[in-house]
Amino acid sequence: MTRDSTVRVLCPASVTNQQIEKWIQSKSSWIDAKLLANSKRHSIALPTLQTGASWLYRGQDLTLRIEQSECSGVELKEDVLVVAAVDAERETILNLLRSWYLNQAHERFLQRTALFADRLSVKPARMQLKAYRSMWGRCNGRGEVAYDWRVIVAPDRVLDYLVIHELCHLKHFDHSRSFWSLVESQQPDYRDSRVWLTQHAAFVKSMFLAGFE
Repeated sequence: MTRDSTVRVLCPASVTNQQIEKWIQSKSSWIDAKLLANSKRHSIALPTLQTGASWLYRGQDLTLRIEQSECSGVELKEDVLVVAAVDAERETILNLLRSWYLNQAHERFLQRTALFADRLSVKPARMQLKAYRSMWGRCNGRGEVAYDWRVIVAPDRVLDYLVIHELCHLKHFDHSRSFWSLVESQQPDYRDSRVWLTQHAAFVKSMFLAGFE
């Protein structure tokens, strides 16, 4: 699936048209979800960098409040996200918010990785946070797991799903039935979390990267 909503199927020359059509039908739900996400890509309303703007954090809407101060920092006060800065330059505010969200993500992902690693009886060699363009996370052959830190804006169950997904790859390095059964054992409604990620992908991926310059 390309960004302009073109669906491309790459397969060996020996595969028949009937087999291709059958495969496409089996992936129809995924294709529909991607087409919907692409259709919304250019119409998503990114949060603004102004007092009163709504910012998403762990699935909840927070109200942004910008204050001028000699000391810069971000503090969460109930449902208000207070950004204190020497100046109100857009780049300054965005950098402060990005750093705060990244720190919160590191703490949350570290905590949930430890929790589910214990439940699954696995030991990841390393945990990393990244900003992926298309993926949400990964697990490699060295036992290292990585997550897109921007998922901290999602509801907690969605972040948990991402952690569970990558940790389950330490036991099943594929997407076999055994893999998904293991995922389901930790989060029975994991499909809802996958839907959330698909529906909000354009928003989450763009939140800290565009629309503010």
